[in-house]
Amino acid sequence: MLKKITISALVVTLQIASLECHAKDINLPDLGTPSDSVLSPVKEKEIRDSIIQQIYEYDLVMLDPIVADYIEKLGFGLAVYSENPKAPFDFFVVNENTVNASTYPGGLIIMYSGLFLRTDTESELASVMAHEIAHATQRHMSRFYADTKKNTIPVILGMLGAVAASRYSDSRDAPIAIAVGVQALQQQSMINFTRANEYEADRVGINNLEKAHYNPLGMASFFEKLMREKPSDERYQMPEYLRTHPLSINRVTEAKNRAHASEGKEYKESELYDFVKERLRVLTKNIEIDNASYYRKLYDEKKESEITPAQQYGFALSLYYSHENKKALKIVKKIKRTNQTQLVINLLQANITAEINRRDGKRMFADLYKSYPESPIVIEPYIQMLAKSNAFEDRNKAKNLARKLVQIFPEKPNYYGLLAITYQNLGKSIEANEALAMKEHKIHNNYRAVRILKNILKQELDYYQRARIEAKISTFENLITNEERHREIQEEKTGRRRF
Repeated sequence: MLKKITISALVVTLQIASLECHAKDINLPDLGTPSDSVLSPVKEKEIRDSIIQQIYEYDLVMLDPIVADYIEKLGFGLAVYSENPKAPFDFFVVNENTVNASTYPGGLIIMYSGLFLRTDTESELASVMAHEIAHATQRHMSRFYADTKKNTIPVILGMLGAVAASRYSDSRDAPIAIAVGVQALQQQSMINFTRANEYEADRVGINNLEKAHYNPLGMASFFEKLMREKPSDERYQMPEYLRTHPLSINRVTEAKNRAHASEGKEYKESELYDFVKERLRVLTKNIEIDNASYYRKLYDEKKESEITPAQQYGFALSLYYSHENKKALKIVKKIKRTNQTQLVINLLQANITAEINRRDGKRMFADLYKSYPESPIVIEPYIQMLAKSNAFEDRNKAKNLARKLVQIFPEKPNYYGLLAITYQNLGKSIEANEALAMKEHKIHNNYRAVRILKNILKQELDYYQRARIEAKISTFENLITNEERHREIQEEKTGRRRF
């Protein structure tokens, strides 16, 4: 529930100014002339890459491997049944307790963790994803961007800027204040545009849900739930999702009618949904959960037999993060496991065990890795556990596993960051900085990547190291955009770099 706003008009103005500063930092490429009916695939990719760079830059991406893996599988599992299954897609979760989801050109779909937490079934969650995928396959946002003047683009990205700005603010009310400012600044043309396309996204999305064997009624039930919400603060009229995806009784009714037309079919829902939801409840920022207090209250109010396995998992996870590992282990051992849920439960038990008895935890991770040798949700926590060790054998194993991750998933920038840590733990600063440069390259910060690589050249290198790094510098320099070069130079002058 949103708290009552206590910010003065002056503070709101300052927050809006802060947002505008962040908006100016969002450097998007030339979109062409307003007369273009739709963006070209090249321009769509440029916009997608620019936004991906921003969400990594401001540390907005939910990097938890279990959450990221679940969302990607959900998204691609729906995309394969879409009207354009070969289209490029990227699915991200923004770690913020905001009810919103957005589609951007180039198949970039961003969901906020607060929206996930507001759903009650996997079909409701899938309905939002299917709706956003439909916007992408119908190229609604691409057409809108092509028709929009360049100076309105930062406003479209307002909620991302709001979240980013709030991360640097001491005010707990900052996200609400900035959201109010964004609402005031938002161009009416965007609302009009989305109203003209929401029905089509509903129709295509419901068809997609049905093909993927989800309950198509999930879309109507979730939208109806949002429409019934009555926030405590009247100035914050509705969830952000409803401001960018305007709803009406007619839309909800038509969604129900379309869904009812396919009644009688069998639907599937993953048992993992509830576990990932509880994991997000613990990990999401700006949510009113004080460590394990939410779950303690739950246990106080219900009989133990009424607590679901997913809620037991959430309680054990919250206790783990509160360093109450013995109690956490006692709970996690009681959780009923199924074929779909046993891996995430066993991973949590391995993490908890490693904190209590390192040798036992290490053995559990080794067994899990043997069974799932290419699973990122196993390899990443295994690396993190090994990296804590002072033993050379463990640190070297962590480095080898990190190298395997970047080989299997070469487009994942956070895995290069993990590789850099494992190299640094072994005292290999050259390789560590080279991995950091690759991370910057993967999030389209090629100016920064080149700067890191040129600093490496100042060290003593053998012939092969120098040749490899010089080759990367030559490649990355050709990818630097004018906008990026200008931004980085300005940040260097003003000392605004964050590392």
